[in-house]
Amino acid sequence: MRLILILAALAVALPVFADNHMDPDADLADAWYIVVKDGHHEEFEAAFKDHLKYRKKKRDPRPWKTYAPIIGSDLNHYVIRHCCVSWADMDSYREWAQKAKTGDHWDENVDPHVAKYKHYMHKIDFENNSWPEDDPGYQLFGVTRWKIKQGHGGKVDEIKKMFSDHAKEGGWSRSWAWSSQIGGGDMMSLVTPYMNYADIKGPAGGFGKFLAGRIGEEATSKAFADFGMNFHGSSYTVYRLVEDMSMKE
Repeated sequence: MRLILILAALAVALPVFADNHMDPDADLADAWYIVVKDGHHEEFEAAFKDHLKYRKKKRDPRPWKTYAPIIGSDLNHYVIRHCCVSWADMDSYREWAQKAKTGDHWDENVDPHVAKYKHYMHKIDFENNSWPEDDPGYQLFGVTRWKIKQGHGGKVDEIKKMFSDHAKEGGWSRSWAWSSQIGGGDMMSLVTPYMNYADIKGPAGGFGKFLAGRIGEEATSKAFADFGMNFHGSSYTVYRLVEDMSMKE
């Protein structure tokens, strides 16, 4: 498969989400979902690591990160991702990738081990997110995804902001990041990072108990019910940062 832009625009909704971007238009994450051919995982990983070395040699200006799912039935894929960029950045990076011939190198070495590609952009909701500027070393990332019903985006935004405002004002102990998928349907994601497996457990009673302490149990139940009515369904999985398949900052 000939993908001129492969890894020229790689990037679920996963970090980096820190609100340290200088360009106000740089609110996009670029994500490629790569499904590996059956029986090709070792070959894929070896070829992928070699490709990263090639990109480093060519002075890739973007530190791509790779994530692998560890929970669920769909475990044969990787997410390769970069955040954050603007639409204009995509043009300049495409020019760099063409000069560096990264697409040629990928096609010759990595693509033979790939079964399928999916490519999405994610718009990061910096206004409603809370993420540390300095990475504390998160290794795992819980990702909840919702499919929004047509015409319900405004209500979702309203309740999402309410949840986020209370979390910030009340000092909710978790970090979190909202994003919306561009391409492939009206999808919204919420990412919660963890240092390790033990960290997944979280505060007793979860966010529901926290919110009830601020607005009461009845109002909390109604808020969650109202929120849930805006979606066709949801899914949850946990991704692991694959450090030896990622580039350094």
